[in-house]
Amino acid sequence: WRAMGEEAATWLSQLQSVSNWNFENKSILLQAELHYLDGDLELADSAYKASIKSAHDHKFIHEEALAYELYGIFCYENCLIDEGLKQLLLAIGRYKQWGAMKKVAEVRFLLELVDSADEIYI
Repeated sequence: WRAMGEEAATWLSQLQSVSNWNFENKSILLQAELHYLDGDLELADSAYKASIKSAHDHKFIHEEALAYELYGIFCYENCLIDEGLKQLLLAIGRYKQWGAMKKVAEVRFLLELVDSADEIYI
């Protein structure tokens, strides 16, 4: 999977050079995931935030929602529970704005799972 991700990152980087407007946030989001996979949490954190900003600035609501969702999961997995909750709630808001009610339900279900897991360990 890593090789596929790195190949996709190269491909997106090339597309970004042709149309920064359309591909910047996607490229940055994939870089965030690769940094996370490499264990570079600081670079991953910065890249998630940059992807969210790019998607927002370019008015890609659905991609902003996805970046919030992945950043929220990243935060939860790295014990940043309050920040993770904030990001996942922002994802839900953007998915609603986009009309993706199935994604709203999926992220809400994820929040319920996380909440249940927190209760077990408290």
